[in-house]
Amino acid sequence: MTDVVALLHSGSAEFGARVHRVDDWSAATPCSEWDVNALVDHLIDEHLWLPPLLAGHDLEAAGKIVESQKHSLAGDRAAAWDAAVLASGRAIGESGVLDREVALSRGPTPAAAYLGEMIVDATVHAWDLGRAIGVDEPLPAELVEFALPLAQQFAGSEPYFAPPVDPPADASPQERLIALTGRPPR
Repeated sequence: MTDVVALLHSGSAEFGARVHRVDDWSAATPCSEWDVNALVDHLIDEHLWLPPLLAGHDLEAAGKIVESQKHSLAGDRAAAWDAAVLASGRAIGESGVLDREVALSRGPTPAAAYLGEMIVDATVHAWDLGRAIGVDEPLPAELVEFALPLAQQFAGSEPYFAPPVDPPADASPQERLIALTGRPPR
């Protein structure tokens, strides 16, 4: 069985390593609607939502918790990232977390599936952030291997990804993953 908790930690670490290398928060990213600051804020938001959702709060209650936390995390984006990931790491470390359901906009969702989606997001957005800041280090193979079938499942479906692009004939698994999300991998 796949250890989604360990993979989420790994994906968060990959993204976080890039967050701490950002020099230009206004740099463009492969996500056309987001600059680096907005991309990092997106992942901070995801990690802020995780603890209240895993604690059983509905979307309205979780939203209030997230909004109150956002005010305290204003300013230094790297510090805000670290604080959000620390809180989400505690939440996913709780006993029985994978047996829970979370309230998402699409309805009750198994926690393991929710964490899986967060792994895909962390993996793809680590690539995005790397591209934006000039870091082309390959993503860990275990993250790509986990994310690839989920990206195939969601390929081209709003609001997850843009329509897939054709990968190069000699594409690596990472490049196939990136192409599935509508981004040119090279």
